[in-house]
Amino acid sequence: MTSPDIYINALQRAGKRITDQRRLICEYLAATRSHPTPYQVYSDLSQAHPEISRATVYNTLNVLQELGAIVEISIGAGHTHYDTDTTPHANLICLRCHSVTDYDGPVALEGVRAALDGAGGFTPVMLRVDVFGFCEACRTRKKAEIREQWLKQRQSNQSEPVGESV
Repeated sequence: MTSPDIYINALQRAGKRITDQRRLICEYLAATRSHPTPYQVYSDLSQAHPEISRATVYNTLNVLQELGAIVEISIGAGHTHYDTDTTPHANLICLRCHSVTDYDGPVALEGVRAALDGAGGFTPVMLRVDVFGFCEACRTRKKAEIREQWLKQRQSNQSEPVGESV
């Protein structure tokens, strides 16, 4: 578990006042290993803290992302997730359900960072690889859907009257 102080200190350096609501958001981010959407953060926190403002959640996440304390993973069509792990790693992103999971295996990303360091005056700060595909649950659901469509088509073909030949 990460310390919420990482996020609190980032907000303080940005000149933000540390309110109770911001502290709750920082504690939530420090405790999560998932890649929550802004709505998930708000929904989870508002259950126990109905006084929390949706605007505060969204604004705090935006500030933390701008400061590099968290990473925005934008999948498109309003599917934004936040990653609290800023170390080099790969994210596995499902194109169907938009779930995001960390790949725990070895990925030689430090070599990429070293190769890019100083290239064209560029200084890499963070490196992330997003791998798009289909999670196991979505693959299983898709197979079931295909089978169901096939069975419907088969039943439809069997119930059609046989045409007369001329």
